[in-house]
Amino acid sequence: MNVIFNERGECKMTDQLPNKIIHMDQIRINRGMEKICNCQKRKYMLDTRNRRVMCSSCGAMIDPYDAMYDMASRWEQVNEQLAYMLEQRKRIINYKPWLKTIRHLEQKYRGKKMLPSCPRCEEPFYLEELTSWTGRHFGDTRIRKWKEEHRD
Repeated sequence: MNVIFNERGECKMTDQLPNKIIHMDQIRINRGMEKICNCQKRKYMLDTRNRRVMCSSCGAMIDPYDAMYDMASRWEQVNEQLAYMLEQRKRIINYKPWLKTIRHLEQKYRGKKMLPSCPRCEEPFYLEELTSWTGRHFGDTRIRKWKEEHRD
């Protein structure tokens, strides 16, 4: 069953196709059209009364789905950067430059496969043999004096 409108706008129900078919040109699809807003870093403005999303930079209307997708993508990047920065912060907090030499010694000494050697006499020794310590100023003076005496 078909609905047919005559020239006067009257509606008739019939099983036959009309002689004159009226085309409806109310909606057309333009598939080759680009998006209206091409801003790189969009800033959104919400029109709560009309329930619309607009680009505050260029004023173009933006599809709400596109706006939500863009914001979700940005937040993913922000979260990744935040996680990286927190990891970096932990590394900075745990970084102790005065322990660098001790960590190096510990890494070489692990498993007791390698032994340190005395920097002056080149004799190997066990770290357990380190039983006494000297003040930094006194030690620097003694080391400097020894180096002056043993210059070649």
